[in-house]
Amino acid sequence: MTNTANSLTTILTIANLMTLCQCQDGNDAKGLRTKLFTTNAYDHRIRPTNDQSAAIDVYIEFYLLAINELSETTETLKTTGFLSVNWKDAFLQWTPSDHGGIDLYHWLQNEVWKPDIALKNSYLDYKSLGVNELNIENFHDGSMNWYPFQVFQTTCSMDITYFPFDRQTCNLQFQAWSYTKDQVNMLSGAKGIELWNFQENSAWSVVNTSWTVDVETYEATISFTLTIERKPLYFILSVILPITMLAILNICVFLLPCESGEKASYAMTVFLAFAVFLTIVSSTLPQNSDSVAIISVFLIVQTVTSTLITFIALGMLRLNSFGEEVKVPRWFASVMRVFKCRTCRRTSVEVAPIECPNEEVKTGFDKKVLHNNDQELVEPEFTWKEVVNFLDVVLFVFFTSVLLLSAVITFTLASSN
Repeated sequence: MTNTANSLTTILTIANLMTLCQCQDGNDAKGLRTKLFTTNAYDHRIRPTNDQSAAIDVYIEFYLLAINELSETTETLKTTGFLSVNWKDAFLQWTPSDHGGIDLYHWLQNEVWKPDIALKNSYLDYKSLGVNELNIENFHDGSMNWYPFQVFQTTCSMDITYFPFDRQTCNLQFQAWSYTKDQVNMLSGAKGIELWNFQENSAWSVVNTSWTVDVETYEATISFTLTIERKPLYFILSVILPITMLAILNICVFLLPCESGEKASYAMTVFLAFAVFLTIVSSTLPQNSDSVAIISVFLIVQTVTSTLITFIALGMLRLNSFGEEVKVPRWFASVMRVFKCRTCRRTSVEVAPIECPNEEVKTGFDKKVLHNNDQELVEPEFTWKEVVNFLDVVLFVFFTSVLLLSAVITFTLASSN
């Protein structure tokens, strides 16, 4: 008896729930479509508001999926993403209970009104967003959700002064192209820009996002701003490090003695390696005339330095070939005495005795002095070999200082961004 009562209670409960449930079938959907588009004569060419003098508030959010490319040459940013566009359609409202409980339905984009939003600063042709074959969500209260997915390519004014440690700021400006601000009011959702399932880029990383609404005289434009930072590791390893190594090798030409016969060929080889490498690097550097990268100035300094070192190496070989018949200029000998502390040597003078005129006497410097009737002062002179060795030391220190100073200044300024 108890089991029979329990079974009866279960059957009555299920029957009661079935009376509360409404099954949505094809006829309900057909009836909804007939009511909205036939009975109510919905026209997607009419702004969906009962007060045609009032503006329709359109809320937009931007979902960034990936940064595809940032071209320094054309100054364009290519991204993949989609918009979330929401508004109220006063002509697409219904009571769910009258249509089998349907509270959400989808319509093709070309069947309902939607704001003809276009990318204002597009690098490509101006065209409305979205694809007609895709649907728009329609809730029973008239809320419309549209998600146009697209690859956006926009113009982006770039400043490459701090390349490769630079940050670039690019805007995506959207505007309801055919409507004034009194007809379609462009607003932003709570988030503005959201990195939804964002795919990291190997060359750029997103450091900041923001949005603004610019209301001009006749139109409203919503701007989504992306601040992206370049990842400099590849450029440092493939460009900066090899150039620095070549610059160090270039200075080492002053460590080779002229007698080795390799000084000129070594300097020329390093110079040619510099020229070939810079030709390759020029395609990597941003091609921009509005701003010049600090790293480009560093490369120019190293190229000029390599040219000077090559000329100096050839000149030193010429000096080393001079014989004793060519005297070292006195002013240069004085400079060498100052650097080499030869003042004491200069004051050490040998006096030849006059007992035996025309006698050859060896001095403390192993110099033979031919004496006349009068006493003659003997002052040793520098040879050209000593001059070249002196120049090797001075020029090695000088160009090393130039390399270190230019490198420190360049990378301090570049990384200060």
